[in-house]
This record gives sequence, C-alpha cells and structure tokens, in this order.
Amino acid sequence: MKKILLPKPLLCISLAFTLLFGSFSTVQAADFPQSWPQAPEISEETGVLMEASTGQILFDKSMDEIRYPASTTKIMTALLILENIEDLSQTVTFSDVITPDLEPGNSTINARIGEQLTVEQCLYAIMLASANEVCTQMAVYVAGSVENFVSMMNERAQELGCKNTHFVNANGLPDPNHYTTAHDLALILAAAIQNEDFCRISGSATYTIPATNMTDSPRNLGNSNALIKNGKYHYEGVIAGKTGHTEAAKNTLVTAASRDGMTLVCVVLRSDGEDRFIDTVNLFDYGFDNFHLSPVYWMDKENPAGYVALPKGVESNVLTVKDSDSGNIRTRTYSYQGVGLYDLQTDLPVTIYQNENTQTFSTFYQIRGLDPILPCMIVILSVLCIGETFLIISAVLRKRNMKNSSYRYVR
Repeated sequence: MKKILLPKPLLCISLAFTLLFGSFSTVQAADFPQSWPQAPEISEETGVLMEASTGQILFDKSMDEIRYPASTTKIMTALLILENIEDLSQTVTFSDVITPDLEPGNSTINARIGEQLTVEQCLYAIMLASANEVCTQMAVYVAGSVENFVSMMNERAQELGCKNTHFVNANGLPDPNHYTTAHDLALILAAAIQNEDFCRISGSATYTIPATNMTDSPRNLGNSNALIKNGKYHYEGVIAGKTGHTEAAKNTLVTAASRDGMTLVCVVLRSDGEDRFIDTVNLFDYGFDNFHLSPVYWMDKENPAGYVALPKGVESNVLTVKDSDSGNIRTRTYSYQGVGLYDLQTDLPVTIYQNENTQTFSTFYQIRGLDPILPCMIVILSVLCIGETFLIISAVLRKRNMKNSSYRYVR
C-alpha cells in the first residue's frame, strides 16, 4: 500500500495544532516544586508557613491534621469583636456569666461582676493576658449569648476557607468538639491582620488597664509571645500573634511578620518548652531569606492581577498558565515546575484591558480555556489549511487534464 505523504506546509500546520492543544494535559506533581528551597525541620507535630496576601503555602508539616488550638482561638474572638463593634470606647459591664472562667488555674485578669471596662481594654486583656472570662463576657456582649457567638465563629471560619475547624467556646478551653488545624489558624490570622486595630493590640508587648470602678490599682499586662516582646526570641517585623497552652493542646503559637513587602503567617501546634518560638523564628528566616513576591498579569497587561511567592531569583514570567471554567467563573492557575502555586478567578465573559480599550471575547475559547491570542492563531492556521487544500486540488486537476490530453493525442 502506498503511503500518503502530507505536503510540508500541511505537516507544519498539523504540528502547530498538536503543540497548541497538546499542552493542556493534567500534570501530576509533588506538593512543592522540585527546586523549592530546603525548609528547616521543626519539632512540633504540625506546622505551616503561609504567605498572607495569597494564601500560598511555603512550608507544610501535616498542616491539615486536626489539633486543639488552646488560646489561639482568641484570634477569631478578637476578629469578630472588631468586625462587629466600631466604637472601641464602649463600656462593657461584667456579669455572672464569667463565674465559671474564674476557677483556679484559668487564665484571667480577675475581673469582677459589675466591673466596667472599655471594649478596647477587653481586647488587650484577651490578646495579651489571654483572659478567659473576658472572652466569655465579650461573646455575650456581641451576640447576646456564648452560643450565638460560637455560631458566628464557625460561620466566619467557613467564610475564610477553613475546612477542619469547629469552635464550641470563645476562649479555647479544652473540649473534644473544639478543634482546628495549623492551616485554618493561618487563614484566620491572615484575615485578622487586615484590621489595623487588631495589629495594634495584638502586636503590643505591654498594656496597662487603669483602675476601674471596682479596683484601686491598675493592671499591667504583658504579651506572652516572645517574638513580640524584647528578649531572646524577639523578631524584627512581627506585627501580631497569639500563644496558647493547655495540657491537651500543649504549647501553640500563631504569628505574623512582615518584611520587604511580604507578610508571612507561621503556625506551630503541640510544642514543648520554648520550641514554638525557636521553630517560628527558623521558619520566618526560611521564608524571608528564600522567597519574594513576583507580580502576575491577566486582564490588565500593565497592572498586576496579583502576586505569587517564588524562590528568590525566579520571576513570574517562567510560570505556566492554565485556564478552567466552571459555570460563570474562569479560574487561572499559575504553575511552577508543574506545581500549581496560585489561582485567580474572574467572571465570564472575560474582558481584557489594553490602553483604555476593552475587548470582550466569545464563549468558544472561554469554554476551551484558551488565551485570547489563540483564536487569532486558529483563524490564521485555518486560512493556511484552506489555501493549501486549494493548491493541492488545483495541482491534481492540472495533472488530470494533462493526462486526458495525452490520451487524445495517442488516439
């Protein structure tokens, strides 16, 4: 049987289509790119280092395994207080709901029934002194009951993308149904540090609550996060954080730090002694020493659509891009060495901004997940195919005519 050989122009066109559409296959990849910087070891059972603005994970040790949070719960408590009370000078009067939290062994400021503090003073008591009774009183103040406030906590956690978190109280006291993960706590702190008052309060080393209507002496509060206060583990750039401890949870620590335009959130759970401070410092050093934020572009070719954390010396122009559509949403995934690092989303149809002009593209290539330039290439290749087909047909007809003419001359 005679082989059918394609003319070279058609062969090139076929190859072009193969390259064009063959690059959208799914690639199985490891958790991190092959050339990812080597991370330090940590002694905790679980931990995570996350870039705050993107949610991108830079280090992961069993970050989605469920653990007890202890007093790091109070990050969510403080966040909800700030999101629901604008005037921090409002007065809070303590009631008998605090009585169970005043038992010996609890972390408190020894608030008294009938004592009055401002909301701001309560927030300092929660974040610096880890006062359990103040959390309970503020839960009632915000939501009318602890139960209502806990419902708000769980709803907010879901909104933030937490997958394995469930709260049953506002202070983190042990309960089998009160749990979270390192990853979820990182998401919660990343949301909290967007609030300036949270950073101002949580990032303070000390605070003094003046004498109140029921106390003659001021209360001097100190932050238990060694990365915030001056001392052996003080870390330059720390902006907020919270410690925790119970026998069930052991030592816990959630901290955020910012340097060179990049903010990192570090969480370590189930720690012994001072390991939580040592390992957090090492993870922060690993993040700031090895990574930077690089801009990515999509709709607007001049203004970044977002940023991706990459190893220093690597820029976003080396990333591969893949689009996928679901309903009316297009998701663009930016990958490095076959590993997806960052996602952006937009509504369909897609509009590209170029020099103050807009171009809205049809559903055909939106569904195929193609870049805007690809339809133009398809049109060009189609025209080339049609032209090549015309040339082949013309050549065949000429050859047939010549053959018929020769028959006539022979007869």
